[in-house]
Amino acid sequence: MKHLFNNLDQQNIQFVGFDMDGTLYDECDFIVQPYRQIANEFIKSDEAFEFMVARWLAKGSSYNRIFDETYDKYLIDGVITKNEFIDQSLATFRNFEPQLQLAKRTQIILNNLQASYTLFLVTDGNPKLQKEKFSALGLSQYFDPSNVVFTGEYNQTHHKPSTKSLQYLNITPQHSVFFGDRELDYKFALDAKMQFIKVYNMVVINEGK
Repeated sequence: MKHLFNNLDQQNIQFVGFDMDGTLYDECDFIVQPYRQIANEFIKSDEAFEFMVARWLAKGSSYNRIFDETYDKYLIDGVITKNEFIDQSLATFRNFEPQLQLAKRTQIILNNLQASYTLFLVTDGNPKLQKEKFSALGLSQYFDPSNVVFTGEYNQTHHKPSTKSLQYLNITPQHSVFFGDRELDYKFALDAKMQFIKVYNMVVINEGK
């Protein structure tokens, strides 16, 4: 697996870190599940489901107006108010228990890296939901609890990883490489003085940034 670290200072690496959504698995595999339930429960429309997924694909996971836009397009004359729809949709989303699985490729990568390095995870977002995803993906077999941080538990911005997270981990940032899928992950690694590899679903898309 050391070929993943091409163009990096491999001798310096002792710790390997990961974002979760979009990095260790395809986040679309998750997002379609609560969106399908919301569409079925409130609108009963495949078109509304497809609209929400399309807006998520266009805008990204931090976009916060998908339910607002969905109401305006499909429920403006409905019996539920916009605030009620948004609140109930958010509750469904945040309390959703997903069915997820790591790709076989990712399982092999994690198993091989685990044999040579200490692995850690830093994931932002609603902590309850992130823990559900962590459990569904079976990530506890790869990450010691002391090296997992759900940043939402520490009043950090849900959609922005923070270097403050590192104080909760048993790692040395200067001897670490971090895998992530977003510019926010790259900035997090840069601020922490960690090396960085950009991936999606553990496929390198811009190695070494």
